[in-house]
Amino acid sequence: MKKAWVFLVLLIVFVSACKDESVQKVIVTNPAQITREQETIELDWARIQKAVPGLNPVNVTVIDEKAGQPLVTQVIEEDDRAVLLFQTDFHPGQAKEFLIRQRPEAMEKTAAELTTYCRFIPERKDDFGWENDKTAFRMYGPALEDETITSGIDAWGKCVPYPIIDKFIKAYVDNNVSYHENHGEGGDFYKVGNTLGCGGAAPFVDGKVCLPTRNFVKWNVVANGPIRSVFEFIYDPWQAGTMSVSEKKRISIDLGSSLNRIECVYESSGIQSIPVAAGIVLRENSNQKSTENNMISYWLPADGNNGMMGCGVVFGSETTAAVTETTDHLLLTVTQKTGRPLVYYSGACWNKNKEFDSFEKWQQYLADFKMRLDNPVVIEMKN
Repeated sequence: MKKAWVFLVLLIVFVSACKDESVQKVIVTNPAQITREQETIELDWARIQKAVPGLNPVNVTVIDEKAGQPLVTQVIEEDDRAVLLFQTDFHPGQAKEFLIRQRPEAMEKTAAELTTYCRFIPERKDDFGWENDKTAFRMYGPALEDETITSGIDAWGKCVPYPIIDKFIKAYVDNNVSYHENHGEGGDFYKVGNTLGCGGAAPFVDGKVCLPTRNFVKWNVVANGPIRSVFEFIYDPWQAGTMSVSEKKRISIDLGSSLNRIECVYESSGIQSIPVAAGIVLRENSNQKSTENNMISYWLPADGNNGMMGCGVVFGSETTAAVTETTDHLLLTVTQKTGRPLVYYSGACWNKNKEFDSFEKWQQYLADFKMRLDNPVVIEMKN
């Protein structure tokens, strides 16, 4: 059945080419000697539309030329630029060819089996939650300020690939079913408190992490799956040493990744640069940590005897970050220009997900992620 489907797709492509319909060929190469699974390929949407007239987010089709398989796609508009996304796997050093064209009317759009997901959760004290097939997270909003004020990230354990946020919150709101207990799919076994939690960032002044004095005051969803979810938070000005600082934080998560891409823009009148720390809160019951090559990682017991969790922070090679440890945080610190985005990656794992049943596997994942980050795929557009 699969061979028949592949043949049908190739036949459609061949017939379309014979009719002189526009097809854009793209060659993508993995330059590193590592395997890349669920690699997100990002193409300039305006350039693709110019090469294939009449293309839109609904009718666009990306076909793996060798496999003859149409792939899941997503078009995202961020600020003044739009991108076309699809995902594929690579062997070390492998090059793959893809064809981009309009989807024939007789062919159904390729549906996503799994998706990223994010939403504002007003029924749970203005939380904002997001997840993919690997992991889930939460940020605290205005209604929780009587209890916790932080821009730190709350990590959830997750051992199933499908979305769980709505299910857990509904069970809690409707029937008071605790999501701090594992009912077979995961839960919230990580306490943030007034800290950076698992991979948050904040100004770092006089050896101290200077958290906002309010939780986020505004939120906005830019895109919501299937391949990538993108959203942002606004934090009102607060005092960091002698500086008054405000922040716009944009977070994105891709399908298949245990790490978020985080972009922080800090503003402070009359100040050109500020010290910033991205990091992980330390626990008294764990000293399993590592620091190397613009990366920090931590392994700690999950709350409620629910196994172990890993947290990590990674900076790309374009940034030089210093490792700093305070009494309560493991940090990567940088000096960042105001008004310019600081980009880093942070995320988490849970050992009930067998992919990460040891600290060594989590460390290796972070090292491989860093290798992929520093050696991006090479994209060539062919006429």
